[in-house]
Amino acid sequence: MGRIYSEDEVRYMVGMMAQAHSARIKMLLPLSAAFILARVVSLMLGPLLVDLAREFDTSVAVTGQLAAATFIAWGIVAPLVGPVSDTYGRRVVALSGILLMAVGLLGSALAWDFPSLLVFRIVSGAGAAMIPPNSMAAIADHFPPEQRGKAVGWLFSSSWIGVVVGVPLVALAAGLGGWQVPFYGVGGLSLLVWVLLWKWLPRTPRQPGASLAFLNRYREAGSKESWYVLGANMLQQTAFFGLASYLPAYLIQTYGLSVEETALPLAVMGAGALAGSMAGGFVAGRPQRLAFTSLILISCGVGSGVVFNLVLSQWTTVGIAVAVTTFLALPLPVLMTLMMELAGRSKATATGMFSASNQLGGVGGSSLGGLVLSLGGFPLVGVLCMSAALVGAAVVRFSVRNPAEFTQQVVSQRARSTGD
Repeated sequence: MGRIYSEDEVRYMVGMMAQAHSARIKMLLPLSAAFILARVVSLMLGPLLVDLAREFDTSVAVTGQLAAATFIAWGIVAPLVGPVSDTYGRRVVALSGILLMAVGLLGSALAWDFPSLLVFRIVSGAGAAMIPPNSMAAIADHFPPEQRGKAVGWLFSSSWIGVVVGVPLVALAAGLGGWQVPFYGVGGLSLLVWVLLWKWLPRTPRQPGASLAFLNRYREAGSKESWYVLGANMLQQTAFFGLASYLPAYLIQTYGLSVEETALPLAVMGAGALAGSMAGGFVAGRPQRLAFTSLILISCGVGSGVVFNLVLSQWTTVGIAVAVTTFLALPLPVLMTLMMELAGRSKATATGMFSASNQLGGVGGSSLGGLVLSLGGFPLVGVLCMSAALVGAAVVRFSVRNPAEFTQQVVSQRARSTGD
């Protein structure tokens, strides 16, 4: 027979569980806020490109390279974060990342010329890169298995709040107070989040022998199938960031919108991306997820080409851009789930590698976007986005395969359904 607990013991255990739950919620809140700010850092330059080009006497194509510098720094740092976090602990990486991001943002507001702004954007990107992989690992450490999925889903969804709310607020703040105001605002919020992380993120002991496994984690996470997934994600992100980075400038120059008037289209696009990301979570568990993802990328490729190549009415263009953004966000959870399934025990490292592929796609969308913009105008940006999405669809369709474990799970589910 099981032990019968006294009323005081039951009350104590209930209190301890409530205390543990409260501590997890306190930890989740600043991690989510850091996720949101990292997303804002990666996308905030879109509505600022025209003002920055005017301020530093450059072209929109050249200022677009500021976003590329952010993504390059992110792409270099992100793959290193998982093993470093596993070796030295989540707390030190989280605090270092958010502080580095704040320094880069506040420095950007004080930039005295274009090269100095470029340097501070690199610092911002390096700090932001440390946040997603480390946060995912922190969730895995402190949340029980039955609550872990919801917590991870919350983090992914919260990152899109940076698109729905953060980027439009950047546009409004820049229109009302100048381009420096958004950098001051996001930098100040980053310092506030640093304080909350200092108070609420638990310390984790360094695991003995963790440094010995540093390189082994890359081997485990970097299978042949994983590289196909990373390539497909990079191409998908190239299309996404190409559209997100240059659409505000396109609306300003083609339809005569002011910077603050781009806030509403950006907010609607962000809401669409949030919806698409949530829908992608459901698709990620479906047997036909790869075929559906490929079809989505083909449709988004055609749509992004239409946005920049056909001069339609203003709101028709915005509507198509919203639809493309919505569906371009859908493959992200699918590909992320695939990457985690293929990673074995090295999930934090796999998350860092996946984050790096996101930023390489950001470089493709912003840097190559700026290059083709200078060569052939906005229509060529549309061709870039379309090509990236179509090639990504081909990779998913012909090169990516579901892991054996996932296939067996689907077969078992079908067998049970047939038996019922």
